[in-house]
This record gives sequence, structure tokens and C-alpha cells, in this order.
Amino acid sequence: MFQKLKDKISHLILAGLLVAALFVWQAVLAEQAGENIKVIFFDVGQGSATLIDASNGNQVLIDGGPSDAILSKLGETLPYSDRRLELVILTHPDADHLNGLIEILKRYEVEKILETGIFDNSANYQVWQKIIKEKDIPVVFAQADQTIKVADNLVIKILHPFGLINGQDFKERTNDSSIVAKLFYGQNTLLLTGDAEIKVEDQLIFAGADLKSDILQVGHHGSKGSTGEEFLAAVAPQIAVIQAGLNNRYGHPHQETLGRLKNIETWRTDLDKDVKFICNLKKCEKR
Repeated sequence: MFQKLKDKISHLILAGLLVAALFVWQAVLAEQAGENIKVIFFDVGQGSATLIDASNGNQVLIDGGPSDAILSKLGETLPYSDRRLELVILTHPDADHLNGLIEILKRYEVEKILETGIFDNSANYQVWQKIIKEKDIPVVFAQADQTIKVADNLVIKILHPFGLINGQDFKERTNDSSIVAKLFYGQNTLLLTGDAEIKVEDQLIFAGADLKSDILQVGHHGSKGSTGEEFLAAVAPQIAVIQAGLNNRYGHPHQETLGRLKNIETWRTDLDKDVKFICNLKKCEKR
């Protein structure tokens, strides 16, 4: 009797293992079949760089971080032979978003650039513009309501700036010019905020922008001047991602911001390194 019971338990355990293995292989095969997209928030130190890797092979790089660290990140992520990016987005020309993109322009074939085109007299931004001109890369200036189709069921919608601002001088307030964009993939939504601060957040709320998103890229590396309570309530994210460098001199992310995020699952590149999501048409999962 006891032997029969042991045999029955063994069979149940084996059946359970087979079912678990089946689910694992289904997930692997689905990813290999190209049904999923990847969204990777890279750890590039005190700065931002985010890759959207679509199922059709199209790739969008949003910002490049403060240095050439993005080169090794892409080298580890993309196939060796893939030296092409379909779209590069510069949210605003601060060095911690721009500098890595300059190295990308030197080494990758970039099909198109989306930026604000605001006036900036920094040496690095002059180099950026020079390379764009030399390589004759098409540039589109961002404004609200633009929609970019990356792949089937995958689009990026621009929410900010509200109109064309190319040529405008924001002086020391370049964060107010940041591109804010919302990614839609199937039932998934992801809000990318650049360095937008509470001023821009309030403007978006007042304008009635569609902010509700599953995943929020926390503005300005978790600065206390971003991710206000009203904005966070409007976005109502399930997951938040903060891109900041370990022990950075700005103290990002600030405790005030972390306090506002206390009931939201939060990932940080300073602590968790690269933050990667695999998304099917229904759900994004942290990997």
C-alpha cells in the first residue's frame, strides 16, 4: 500500500515538473518566434539610455548616457552584425543624455533622429550637429501628437513638447524642453519622461494628456523636483524605473521621490544594474 502511494506521489511530482518545463519552453519559443519586444533601461552611470528592441528587428535608442558606456551595452545586447538603429531619440541636449549618442552616431548607421532642436551652444551639441550634417541623417523635430510606428502593435506617441520648439533658447532650463513619450505595445503602456520636472508634469495634466501607464521611467533620475504626487496619481504605474548612477554627486534618487514611490514596485539602475522587460501583447515582465 505504501509503495503504491509512493509511486503515485512520484508520478504527480514528475507530472508537475513536466508541466513547469512546458511553460518554460513555451516562453522561450515565444521569444524566439519574435512575438515579444524588449525594453532595456541601461545602467550607464549618472544618465539615461533606454533601448526598445522590436520583434521586427527595428530598434529605438532613447538617450545615450554621459559617456561611451552605451557602446558596450549595445554590443552585449544586439547581434554583432547589427550596426543599425532605426531611430535615435534625444530627449534634450544635457550631457548625461547626449554624450553617449555622439559615440553612437560615429559607429552606428542611424536611420532617423527625433529631437527638439532647441538652441544649445555646448561643445558636445555642436559635435552632435556636425556629425548629423556630415552623415546626412534625417532629423524630425518633436511635438505633441506625433505618432511613430516602430512595428506591428508598437507605437510611440509624443506628449511633450506641445508644439515645435526648435531654435528656442531654454538657457538653464533645458529640462523644461524634455521630450515626454508614451509607448504602446498591445495592452502595455510605458511612459518615458526624460528630465521633465513638475512644471512640465503639471502642464501635461492640465492639457489632459493620456498619462496612465503600466511602467513609468521616473523623471530626472529621481530628483525631488520631478514625479509629483498629482502626476504619479495620473500615471498610476504598477512599476517605476529610476536611472541614476551609484553614489552620484546629486544624491539621486532623492528620498522625497522614493517616499512618493513607496507603494510602487521600483527598480533602480544604481542598485539593480540594467533593468530589462520582456513584453508580449498582454504583459511586460521583469527579466
